Amino acid sequence: MTKIVLAGGTGNLGNLLIPYFREREDEIVVLSRRKMVKHHPRIDFVLWDGETQGEWTEALQGADVIINLSGASINKRFTAKNKKLLYNSRLQPTKALATAIQSLDNPAKLWINFSGVAIFNGAEDLQDEHGDAYGDDFLAKLSIDWEAACTQAHTPQTEKVILRMSPVLSKQSGIIRELTPLAKLGLAGTIGSGKQMMPWIHEEDFCRLVCWIIDQEQQEPIYHACSPHPESNKNFMKTLRQVVGRSIGLPLPTPLAKVGALLKGTDPTLLLETVPVTTNVTLKNGFKFNFPYLHDAIKQLIK
Repeated sequence: MTKIVLAGGTGNLGNLLIPYFREREDEIVVLSRRKMVKHHPRIDFVLWDGETQGEWTEALQGADVIINLSGASINKRFTAKNKKLLYNSRLQPTKALATAIQSLDNPAKLWINFSGVAIFNGAEDLQDEHGDAYGDDFLAKLSIDWEAACTQAHTPQTEKVILRMSPVLSKQSGIIRELTPLAKLGLAGTIGSGKQMMPWIHEEDFCRLVCWIIDQEQQEPIYHACSPHPESNKNFMKTLRQVVGRSIGLPLPTPLAKVGALLKGTDPTLLLETVPVTTNVTLKNGFKFNFPYLHDAIKQLIK
């Protein structure tokens, strides 16, 4: 039995991962900022604030794996207040975990710290795990600093892995749940130029990938949680419409996309910035995607 600690495990990604760990009969400890009621014999919830050391530190003792999922949703306007929130919700828990690991007599063997493929925002060429064409916008800089908070921590007994997340295609939340009703109404057309690249990963492959990383005898320092086949926005929208049976979709020109994003309370760059990202390390090391292609992924989720 593997003891897995999920920091910030009550969000969307944690809700996807927990059933997979439960099927493996792993022991699961979830660090949560709010009090949770125990509902399964192998799942414990431990209260923490994600900032200061406390009794929660003992929950890490003897863990096999720590997975840091902490971080407020980026689906908001990048005001000064929200930028501070996004930074603090990522860097403070990462630094708190680092301090806790350093204090333990029996620290975890593996620490997986999430990050974002947005580190490559605006890159001209396709970037894999060895790419270095980092962007210079807010999300790219946030990802760079978030990764540094983990990699620069001195944890000699704990191996560290950065898992850069792309948008997860899920039945429960995210872009598929949001865009499918629009596609059925003929509204999910090309956004902006449509040339911006959109990395993605099916929810099942995301969970399988995390489990696969845990089970590797020797981990790589960086993995990309994305399909090896990113799509342009134009092709992404076209594929979605094909699956739901709509041949046309009303396009959303750049000016309207910017206005619409602001009205929804999100940042226009989330719609319009290109993120040309793929994965090679996973393929080279033997991971098999069940849903490497977008059409099959969307079809499975919708139908």
